Amino acid sequence: MEFYNEHEDQELLKSLLSRFDSMLQQGDYYFFDVEEFELVIDHYLFNSQFDKSDIAIKYALEQHPGSSAFLLKKAQLLVSTNKINIALDLLSQVEELEPENPEVFMTKAGIYSHLKRYEKAIEEYNKAAKDAEDLEEVYTNIAFEYENLGNYNKAIEYLIKVLELNPENEAVIYELSFCFEISNKTDESISYFGRFLDNNPYSKAAWFNLGIAYNNGNDFQKAIDAYDFAIAIDDTFSSAYFNKANSYANLDLYEKAIEIYQETFIHEDPEAMTYFYIGECYEKLKNNTKALENYRKAIKIDPLLSDAWISIGMIYEEQEKYKVAVNHVKRALDIEPLNADFWYILADIYHQIKKYEDAEEAFYKVTELDPKNPEIWLDYSSCLKDTADISSSLKAIEKGIEIQPDNASFVYRKFVYLIKAEKFKEAYQFLEAGLVMDYDKHVEIFSYDKTFQNDLALMEIIELYKK
Repeated sequence: MEFYNEHEDQELLKSLLSRFDSMLQQGDYYFFDVEEFELVIDHYLFNSQFDKSDIAIKYALEQHPGSSAFLLKKAQLLVSTNKINIALDLLSQVEELEPENPEVFMTKAGIYSHLKRYEKAIEEYNKAAKDAEDLEEVYTNIAFEYENLGNYNKAIEYLIKVLELNPENEAVIYELSFCFEISNKTDESISYFGRFLDNNPYSKAAWFNLGIAYNNGNDFQKAIDAYDFAIAIDDTFSSAYFNKANSYANLDLYEKAIEIYQETFIHEDPEAMTYFYIGECYEKLKNNTKALENYRKAIKIDPLLSDAWISIGMIYEEQEKYKVAVNHVKRALDIEPLNADFWYILADIYHQIKKYEDAEEAFYKVTELDPKNPEIWLDYSSCLKDTADISSSLKAIEKGIEIQPDNASFVYRKFVYLIKAEKFKEAYQFLEAGLVMDYDKHVEIFSYDKTFQNDLALMEIIELYKK
């Protein structure tokens, strides 16, 4: 929908609105030409003043009965007031009058997109493309519809067409980069932006997104080089500094990463995520004091940054300050109560400090949220061994096997529990099943309980299956 452009002459619009209001209030009758009516109607539509839009459209059609422009405005009003089918019927009438009017097809396409009939929207946009003055807009809209359909290859095709028309369209450069990334076309992204930059070497957006592509391909030094070109074009480009710092962190150059992260503060207000990443770098450098300082700065800016709360909790766990650690992990869970990883961390801490019932409850929560986690059933069943009889551990590991039947670790653990439950015949059946499934993982039996290494009968069976 074409709305009033805020850069139009504000005084002209103000005068037109005053005349129109006067006409309504005093019953006068003023003439407005087509462009003047369009400005008035677009203003009312943009500001959701639908009653006045309706009145203005009626007057416009009275004064300019041959103008299809106002039938289109009426269709746009009908869409805005959720009278979709009536709008489509009206547009079909306009199409009969002007079968090559691209604005009719653009409006219909917008309606079909709103209805999530994306293929039909594309069909209408393609009709508009034949006579459209602004192909850039048409191709961009087609690309978005293909994205709605999950067809990123076609979206990429049309976004590239847009950049052929206007290589300075930075929004489309970013959208194209997103499509390359979500469709895992890292090599294609590097190749395209490389060619694009041969012809447009001063496009900071292209250099920036080339850096993203190199980063996705784990070529972090080339990513840094690309971000440096973007910064050379615009030395206030804070996002380029931020991504450059990420690349240094990926190269384990944490001190350099911290330096570049801090440089972003020169060009924009400090952001929570920047302090968070600085905290991570300090943590990797084993400087927990500085790490905690930056995590707290992150939380001060964004109290809902759960990753910062959890990171503080894990540092306190490492320092064996378990009560403080639990408090911080719980704050993270207040923010993300369905985060299985956070529940797992809480369960581990409770298990360490022998709060077995709390640990059991937290482990059980993980089994609900992330039952396919390859470790959870091992830890949950082990915790149950500390709080209940061995039958509870058996039931838990059997549930894990039911969900992950190909996990040999679960089979070996069930062998251990069956032995402890004195169900020896069944135990050795599971041992043999595990040895056939994944022989090398049998060492996990001894990791869990070293006393099994003294069982000569067990060692003989294991030796029989050795390749």
